[in-house]
Amino acid sequence: MKRSLPWLLPMLVAAGGFAALGDVEAGPLLKYAGYFAAAIALPGTLLLRAAWRSTGNWAEDLGLGSVVGATWQLIGWAIFTALGWQRWLIVWPALVLAVFAISGRQHFRIADPKPLPVAWTWGLAVSAAVMVGATTYGVMAYHPMPPHGEAYYPDLLYHLSMVQELIRSVPPETPQVVGEPLEYHWFANADMAAAVDVTRLTPMVVLFRLWVLPWLVVALLVCATLARTVSRTWWTGVLAALALAAPQLFLLVDTSVNLAPPVSLLSPSQTFGMVAAVAVAVFLIHLLFKEGSRWLWLITVPVAIVGGGSKPTVLPLLVAAVGLAALYLLLTTRRIPWRLIGTAAVLLVVGAITFVTVAGSTSGSRLQFLAVLKSLPVYPAATGDRTQPGAGGLILPALAHGEVIGTLSLLLGLLLTLQAMAWAGFGVAGRKDPVAWFLLGAMIAGWLGYLLVDHPSVSESYFVYTVAPFSLAGAGWFAATSARAAGRPVPIAIAAFVLSIVYAGLLVWARGVPAASPGRQLWLSTRMLLVVLGITLILVLAWRLFFRQAGGGMFVVLVLLSTAPISSFLQSAVRGDTEKAPTYRAARWWVYPDEAAAALWLGRHSAPTDVVATNTWCRPAGPHAPGCDARGYLVSGIAGRRALIEGWAYTSQAMAKQGDGGRRYTEQPSPWPDRVALTEQALTTPTTDVLARLRDEYGVRWLYADARNGPVAPALDQLAVRRHSVGNVVIYDLGE
Repeated sequence: MKRSLPWLLPMLVAAGGFAALGDVEAGPLLKYAGYFAAAIALPGTLLLRAAWRSTGNWAEDLGLGSVVGATWQLIGWAIFTALGWQRWLIVWPALVLAVFAISGRQHFRIADPKPLPVAWTWGLAVSAAVMVGATTYGVMAYHPMPPHGEAYYPDLLYHLSMVQELIRSVPPETPQVVGEPLEYHWFANADMAAAVDVTRLTPMVVLFRLWVLPWLVVALLVCATLARTVSRTWWTGVLAALALAAPQLFLLVDTSVNLAPPVSLLSPSQTFGMVAAVAVAVFLIHLLFKEGSRWLWLITVPVAIVGGGSKPTVLPLLVAAVGLAALYLLLTTRRIPWRLIGTAAVLLVVGAITFVTVAGSTSGSRLQFLAVLKSLPVYPAATGDRTQPGAGGLILPALAHGEVIGTLSLLLGLLLTLQAMAWAGFGVAGRKDPVAWFLLGAMIAGWLGYLLVDHPSVSESYFVYTVAPFSLAGAGWFAATSARAAGRPVPIAIAAFVLSIVYAGLLVWARGVPAASPGRQLWLSTRMLLVVLGITLILVLAWRLFFRQAGGGMFVVLVLLSTAPISSFLQSAVRGDTEKAPTYRAARWWVYPDEAAAALWLGRHSAPTDVVATNTWCRPAGPHAPGCDARGYLVSGIAGRRALIEGWAYTSQAMAKQGDGGRRYTEQPSPWPDRVALTEQALTTPTTDVLARLRDEYGVRWLYADARNGPVAPALDQLAVRRHSVGNVVIYDLGE
């Protein structure tokens, strides 16, 4: 009971958050909670214990088990959807429960309990409460569901379109280009589709409100498990969970478009892929270095496939982790580590398969050292360089042109604030333990990807986001070793926390001092970072040299992990609302009430497999002009129907044209100009033959015509059946 009580805290916070949102009633919340518990977490935990064993406590079992359960559910989803049996998907997890109830009842309990301290439970529960509260109060509140918002972040509507597609088809098509295969890492969206199939809740509610919350808690649990596994110290798991939750603190007093990395609402694939990567890492450590049961391979490989199908960054990190550990063993034992080499080969094969089948969105990527700096808002002012992602050479243009000071200032700020979590674990370097080199391999690969890859949408950041749990595990291990040497870790922790508050206050002050230019503001902040770095090094050296005390490693880790979260919290508390609006209102992504209402009507009155011709491929609404932003997803997202052609920006064909004509991939002309021309002809100069071609060649059943985007011919009222009209939008039925 005393270990269950703390978990009431995140539940109460979640209830309060949804009460404040006011758009999801208690019934759907309870239904989804029951679904996740009975169809994901419990079946997965039973499968985990049958193939391997229990970790000794329910919390870690349920964390890892949820990942296994989601993997099992995805297998069932693929089978049932391909056969057209989506409504019967509940049978798949029920089958596991039935089998274990009949012949495996011993797996419903822990045979060899190894409970963790109550302090561990409270630490994880508090972290979960912060994470859940930040998500509901700070991010979900910023993103109302259609039609209640004024604007909608395009990625959310894009993910919504994929969930809608994955409910109806395996293999899936690109919902914006009917008939084209979906080239994207869509496994997280498939997990949502499975949830919709079982719960019968709407895809919109699942994506915008329900899906991410249990996975955020699972992320805390599996990251804590990895940290405890490598360090063999219980409180490192709490440290890892707090390090993930602390950056979200500012959302309790602020709103933001997204959660702080490495977790994300806007990128479900990042959250899902990271969780799978960490679970695989835990399994591999036991299989390769702790003599785990060979049956554990039966779940490790499928979970690795899920990771690779969720995010392209996952498998390269795992391959590098196993590869560097293998190299270490080869050099230290003078024996070929065939087991590790075979594991790396399997991961490479899995990576190759997922890369060519489901891990799309990598088109347009190039190599450029430090290209990620171009994503920082102050980069142009600091360096004078305004080149787009993908432009330049192998070296950042600003650095190539001699802007060394500005470039190094940006890099220092990036390392000490935004990405401190991802390199805090390098303290394990030099340990005579292959597990340490396993972590180092993942971290090195993550940072190489981050610093060398130049993706059109700065997606190289996902390398360090995915590797953050590995770094936190390494940082916890390093801190635990330092704490054992010091013998008195509590005073060190208190001193580190106090100093972090001082540092955070200095950084907030530096950002608020008026400056003549953004460049001067950057230099002031950089000087403050240098002062912070210098003071920390002096204190650590003094602690070691003059007081002859250990514990400096723990001190540095805690300062490094806590300064940035405290700084962001103080910044939001002192400076006010980051987004300057209670909800998302970006003018570019405005959706007019009649557009949303018409899309929802179309979704209710058409069949899931119906195809729609529409002129909504660009945003904001208005006459289409060359270079418009092709991320319009009204029909494919809000209506949930396949389109003849809609927003094509995220297709591989469009992303491959990044930089052509000096434009981003989002502003490139359609790779399917024939479909654009046919749609425009059908709406502006329709004839019987044109509409017949839409029906016969592409299976188009409906026309969604928005007069804001171009003229709509009155002749359509004679050539087709007007089914609905609201404001500037008219919907026509072409017949079957």
